[in-house]
Amino acid sequence: MPSRLIFLAAALGLHTAIAVAPAAAASFDCAKAATPFEKAICDNPDLSAADDRLAKTYQTAIGGLGETALAAMRTDQRAWLDHARRACTTNAQPLNSGSYDERGVSCLETLFSSRSDLLEQSRIIKGTRFYPQARYEAMPDPNEADNPDSYFPVALHELAYVQIDDTTPEAEAFNTLVRATADEQAGFGGDTTEYDMVDTSDTTNTIFFKERAGTGRITLESNTYWFGHGAAHGNWAVTYLHYLNSESRWLEADDLFAGKGWQKALLRLAADALRAEHGDNLYLDDDNDIADAVIDPTRWDLSDPYGLVIQFQPYEVAPYVYGAPTARVSWDDLSAYLAEGADSVRYGY
Repeated sequence: MPSRLIFLAAALGLHTAIAVAPAAAASFDCAKAATPFEKAICDNPDLSAADDRLAKTYQTAIGGLGETALAAMRTDQRAWLDHARRACTTNAQPLNSGSYDERGVSCLETLFSSRSDLLEQSRIIKGTRFYPQARYEAMPDPNEADNPDSYFPVALHELAYVQIDDTTPEAEAFNTLVRATADEQAGFGGDTTEYDMVDTSDTTNTIFFKERAGTGRITLESNTYWFGHGAAHGNWAVTYLHYLNSESRWLEADDLFAGKGWQKALLRLAADALRAEHGDNLYLDDDNDIADAVIDPTRWDLSDPYGLVIQFQPYEVAPYVYGAPTARVSWDDLSAYLAEGADSVRYGY
């Protein structure tokens, strides 16, 4: 039976020295493993399993895609394979001799698993086919160059987002806006093809599908993680992007609220909800400290039918270890402040 990696390489138009042969421990014939990258996969059971999962996930992810989306996914996979060979070394260059150390193998396991997680975003949801796109960068950390035992010799950056597999003007409008927003969030500018990122920290930016409400709204969840090398821990944030199909744009505050005083009312209700839900875990001394957050549409989770869920970030209203709290404000309590078209936004009609 031909190995999956050979099938994958052929599909991507890659040249490989791996022979077509049965594989017992990886997605290719380990008897023909020639590079440190290939040998690491064959010599480490957990990494071998991650490689096997990735091969299966990729083939599932590209199944049924249209011509444009399929070409984009193949290009992405080529870019990821190149990135994978560079990301877990000590100098962001492929390892041509020797072998990966324990840190390098662990790095590869994480890399393979996260790529599989990303590819699982390729799916049909309520009749619409979504597929992921990503960009990667690996940069040697100059502060770690003289430390042979460094656990973070390379700064890794990833940007990933979903697109719609369709050629309609509506799909093109969605795809264009998502790409532009992703680029902006991750430090890209215009047609720039390289990250505007520092070489002393890791970052991951993802914009993935969260909810489709009727035919009128698609909500995406944006997650950002960054870790400065040498820091005690990383930091992260979660926001939401609500795409209005009829307007070809993101949700704005006045799409949901109208009238005088809604901002103050929402602030009061959100602060009350925070205290009721989280009590002594909060360190919210002044409600005005969250005034900008509660009226920001990117903080609004609209998926709860009973209330508006407002997202707060780590450190914002509670200690880091408490995570990213939310506050739910009943739609009934907000009814006097809702815009005329609020229900169409909520339910997507």
